[in-house]
Amino acid sequence: MKQIVTVFLIFFSFHSFTQIIKPGQWRGVVKYDSREIPFTFEIGYPNGEVPEVTIINGQDRRVVSNTKVEGDSIIIPMDPFDVDIRARFTAMSMSGNYNKYYRDLSLPFIAEYGKSRMKKNSIRLSAPIQKRWAITFSPHTPGMSAGVGLFSQRGNIVSGTIMTQVSDYRFFEGIVDGDSIKMSCFDGAHAFAFLGKRSGDGWSGDMVYDNGYSEPWNAVYDATAELKNPFEMVEIEPGTHKPYYDLLGAGEGKDAIDPSRYEGKVLIIQLFGTWCPNSHDQTKYLVDWYKKNSNKEIAILASSFEANYSKEYGLKRLEDYREMNEIPYDLVLGGRLSKTGAAMPFPFMQRIEAFPSLVIIDKQGYVRHVHSYFNGPATGEYYRSFDRRFNEIIDALLAE
Repeated sequence: MKQIVTVFLIFFSFHSFTQIIKPGQWRGVVKYDSREIPFTFEIGYPNGEVPEVTIINGQDRRVVSNTKVEGDSIIIPMDPFDVDIRARFTAMSMSGNYNKYYRDLSLPFIAEYGKSRMKKNSIRLSAPIQKRWAITFSPHTPGMSAGVGLFSQRGNIVSGTIMTQVSDYRFFEGIVDGDSIKMSCFDGAHAFAFLGKRSGDGWSGDMVYDNGYSEPWNAVYDATAELKNPFEMVEIEPGTHKPYYDLLGAGEGKDAIDPSRYEGKVLIIQLFGTWCPNSHDQTKYLVDWYKKNSNKEIAILASSFEANYSKEYGLKRLEDYREMNEIPYDLVLGGRLSKTGAAMPFPFMQRIEAFPSLVIIDKQGYVRHVHSYFNGPATGEYYRSFDRRFNEIIDALLAE
C-alpha cells in the first residue's frame, strides 16, 4: 500500500509540475535594443503533460507540438528554421532568449499570461482604414522600393500582409490606435513591426526588420496599387540558355548533380534558403504540388543558399529540412547566402531579386521562365494567381 501511495504521489507531482504553465492566451515579446516586438501565442495540453504552443498572427496559426520541458525551463523549437525560444517559466510568466543559431544571434524574450498583443492608448475613435495601400520604403533615397499593403479591419483590430518584390512579409496583426497603426509579425524566423501615423491623406512610419535595422516608409490608399508581376521581371529568349548544374550544387562539389536525370523532363529549379519563411511557404506548395503531379514528365531540384555557411552546416540543414517537410524531390547545397551567388548558374541574370526564386526549364534543357519573388498564402488572391499561372506554364511546356 505504501508503495502504491508513493508511486501515486510521484506521478501526481510530475503531472502537476509539467502542466504548471497556464493554458490560454499569452503575450510574447522579442526585445530589440530600441524596440519590443509583441506577438500572441496560446498554450494548450492536447496530448498530456507537455505543452503545445500555437503562435497566432492574424488568420495564421503555427502549431509547435515538439516543445520540451526541462525542470523549470521550456524549449520551443521554430522548425524548420534553425531557431528556438528557451525560457524559464512560472505559471504566468516566461523569461529567456530567442535564439537564431543560423546567425549566432540571441535576443531577450519575455512572455506574460492573459495579456493582449497590443494595447490601445488613445481615447479617440480609430478611423476605419482602406484595404489597399501603395507603400514606398526609404522614400527619396537610392534604396527606395515599392510595396503594397493588403489589410482588413475589425473594430480597431487590423490584420493583413505587405507585398514587396522580395516576397511578402507574411501575416501581420495589430491595431489602429487613434491616428496610429501598430502591427507586428512573428513567423518563427523573424520578428517584424510596422509602425506609423496618419499624416494628411496618407501614412508614414518605420518598418522594423531586426535588432538595429529599420526603414522609413510612407503610404497612400490606392485601390489600383500593384507590383511587377514576378513571372515577367526576367525576359528569356527560348532556346538560348541552359543552367550550369555544377554551380547549382557548388556547395557539395561539381559532381553533386547529374543533369541526365532531368533529360526530357520539365524541370523546376528552386533557389531558396532553409532560414527563409517565404522559401518555406513555397517549399510547402511545391511538395504538395509534386505529390499530385509526380506521374508526369516533371522534376524539381531545390538549391539552398545558407547563412552562417559551412559545407557541414549546410548539408545538416538540408537533411533536417527534407525530413521536416517530407520533401520527395532533389535537394542540393548551392553555397553561401548571396543573391549574386544564387544567380551564377544562370549567366543571363546578375542577381536574383529574392529568396525564393524559381527557374523553369523546358524538356530540351533550356530556361523558359523565371519567377522572381513569391506571393505566399498571406496574399490571398495573389497566391491563387501564382498557382494558376504556374500550372498553365508547366502544362504548356509538357505539351511541347
